[in-house]
Amino acid sequence: MKNFLQQKLGRFVIALAILACASAVTAAQPFPPIDIADDFVTIGKLAATRKAPIMLVFTRPECPYCARAKKEHLEPMRVSQNYGAKIIMREIVAADERTVLRDFDGNTTTHGDFARKYDVRSVPTILVVDSKGKPLAEPIIGLTSTDFYNLYLEQAIDAGRMALRP
Repeated sequence: MKNFLQQKLGRFVIALAILACASAVTAAQPFPPIDIADDFVTIGKLAATRKAPIMLVFTRPECPYCARAKKEHLEPMRVSQNYGAKIIMREIVAADERTVLRDFDGNTTTHGDFARKYDVRSVPTILVVDSKGKPLAEPIIGLTSTDFYNLYLEQAIDAGRMALRP
């Protein structure tokens, strides 16, 4: 009986070690980056079909708060099962005057001009909009409190989803 229990305990310890290694490997892998905005006409059609709001994530490459918001909150959220079907997320580089995108009206513009259209002055700024680009929730400006940032994101998403209900 003692030998049997030692075998079971040994297998259990091995299984725990395997799970711990798998968790460490998974935790070390970065989440995929947020898709860069390129065509809001197409994205708007997708949002209308899915009846989902669009989360506009305004950033700048040199912004440490943007990098932290993306790495710790937005990128994990984007791949989460809870949020994957609730929102469509796109990043707009607010100071980028070279990268071209098509806005919600079908006009060609740059990321910088698009950010100015939404009066983005500070980054990160999160704005939840409908399929036509109309804001549905109060913007989230800055990385105010990392402890509550996910809550603020959830509230903005929920407000957007509620506004889209008939």
